[in-house]
Amino acid sequence: MKPGSEMSLRKSLPSPTALFMFEAAAKNLSFTKAGTEFNVTQSAVSRMIKRLEVHLGTELFNRNPTGLELTSDGAELFKAVSSGFRTIEAGLEDLRSRQGNARRVTISLSSAFAMHWFVPRVDRFQERFPDIDLRFQLVKGEPLGPFDDVDLAIRYNHPPNTEQHSWKLAEEVIVPVCSVLYREQHGSLDDFARGHVCAKQSGQMRIPWPVFLDKTNAIDLNIDRYLTFSDYALVVQAALKGRALALGWLHVVGSELLEEGLVRAGPQCLKTGYDYNVVATKARPLRDVSSQVKDWIVGEMTDMMEQVSAR
Repeated sequence: MKPGSEMSLRKSLPSPTALFMFEAAAKNLSFTKAGTEFNVTQSAVSRMIKRLEVHLGTELFNRNPTGLELTSDGAELFKAVSSGFRTIEAGLEDLRSRQGNARRVTISLSSAFAMHWFVPRVDRFQERFPDIDLRFQLVKGEPLGPFDDVDLAIRYNHPPNTEQHSWKLAEEVIVPVCSVLYREQHGSLDDFARGHVCAKQSGQMRIPWPVFLDKTNAIDLNIDRYLTFSDYALVVQAALKGRALALGWLHVVGSELLEEGLVRAGPQCLKTGYDYNVVATKARPLRDVSSQVKDWIVGEMTDMMEQVSAR
């Protein structure tokens, strides 16, 4: 940092709070939501933004009847401020780690992956890393979204880029699954004469049952009804309890297949050509302890997928 740059930054702002309020307003495109974050009124945020615009000599927002919109100058400032805040947050997290949490690793992952892949391996993990404290940040449904505030994350089809590391975890493979009891009582997926109950996730699933059936030429499936759940972890649980057929993402249900809590409900198999990845932000150095956990996860997944393929 050049000498005097701190003073230049202070002179560029009407108040130290201005950048925080601007970042909140730009992120939400709403003065009202920004005010909620700071426990102030919408008008207080509006006045602070106006002071900042006057101070900088440029408009940061277009105030339209339908809502706020960043100007080109506003978008440029938001990009710089967001990057700066992430760097500060990473520095604070590293400082906290050095003050007693150096062996703590936080992972962002789907609730289904945590329940059906990680939990069966907790004993093996603790045996391999007895001094590492794992923390899970759960994502319901598809493993998407930001991960700047964690050490590692499991994400769908997230190739490396200039801001993030990425290591391949497993290819996306989907197979129909059910319990042994369900198959005995209702037959397999290919038993078109029997009516089936199919578990699914609510909302816009990327690969719902009709898409899977069409792509695997099983469109004659006789479906009596659907059981709909808000989280994919519950979809898998319904299959485990013998209540329904489910679409099984192999990187999630592979352990259940190996332990025969679930079995294949038919020969259909859909390979999408996409991957699941272990990812981490480049905004802060990848700690050695995080790298060790990443290598363990990738190794365990490779072993599991090889065992499933061998079956």
